[in-house]
Amino acid sequence: MDWVRIGLIGSGYMGRTYAECLKRYTTGGVLTAVAGGTRAAGLAADYSVAHSPGIEDLLARPDVDAVLVTSPHTAHVTQVEAAARAGKHVLVEKPMALNAAECDRMIAACDEAGIVLSVIQTWRFRGTVARAKQLVAAGEIGAVRMLQVRMLFPWADDAGKGWTTSPEEGGLLLDAGAHVYDFARWFAGSEAVRVMGTVRDFRGGPVPFPTAMAQIEFANGVIASTWLSWELPAPGLPQNSFRALVIGDHGMLDVDGYGKLQASLHGKPWELVWEQPAIDFIGRPLAPERLEAFYLQVQDFIDCIREGRPPAVTGADGRAAIDMVDRVRAGE
Repeated sequence: MDWVRIGLIGSGYMGRTYAECLKRYTTGGVLTAVAGGTRAAGLAADYSVAHSPGIEDLLARPDVDAVLVTSPHTAHVTQVEAAARAGKHVLVEKPMALNAAECDRMIAACDEAGIVLSVIQTWRFRGTVARAKQLVAAGEIGAVRMLQVRMLFPWADDAGKGWTTSPEEGGLLLDAGAHVYDFARWFAGSEAVRVMGTVRDFRGGPVPFPTAMAQIEFANGVIASTWLSWELPAPGLPQNSFRALVIGDHGMLDVDGYGKLQASLHGKPWELVWEQPAIDFIGRPLAPERLEAFYLQVQDFIDCIREGRPPAVTGADGRAAIDMVDRVRAGE
């Protein structure tokens, strides 16, 4: 396949994110149509592509080989199943689905149709995290033994406006947990065999399931501690929007997803490896420093279709993160 023609499902903040990635940064793929949401017609016009009046209309288009799903979490399972029936490859935003059972339905539908299913996990492509993983893969810290991952935010009364405030969409635990538990599993290099989690809501605010702590044990012996919260008193903790410690046999990594990657290797003092350029999510949401992780994963999706290989993040990967969310929610 010379070109992968992509239809976009969803027209909000993330829909525009991916439209910009396809227009300016990726190669071998092209946006051809947009459907879904009240802003779909405007987004399609802004990027000079077709507007489909509904999802089924988009899936019926002969100029759509694949879809990029950016709709609310509750819509993922039915939209991915519909795409599979139409024979369209799928890249779906995280969280993959509301629970592991829905993930199983999506995987089964895509397997039966013989199409690619990939799940957005942009932290794997973000600069500090990707470089930290390269150091681990190169053996620079030895075998990974312990992990600590946290996503912590100060309390805000206007946090999570819109559909994200609906409990049916899974709240902070699902939205942030899809990132945190994927990170832990990816760096552990193994599957979770034991998850002990607790979920709390201390303030009864607008964000559902706003605080969760969990201890995770992986099959290879790695242990991880995770902490998600949108309930810290102001001003919160600096440099903790995504922060991880990765401890190995003879080295350590301190990973700030929005700041510095620092390393202590072979007993040497901490040193700066790389620093993420500042990201302005509100003022400059389409700037290259924000879009980099997104367009790198979209490029992988395009390339895997053209090359006939598995994507960097598979449906099984997406499901594994959601399975851990389920287990934390259940208080295992």
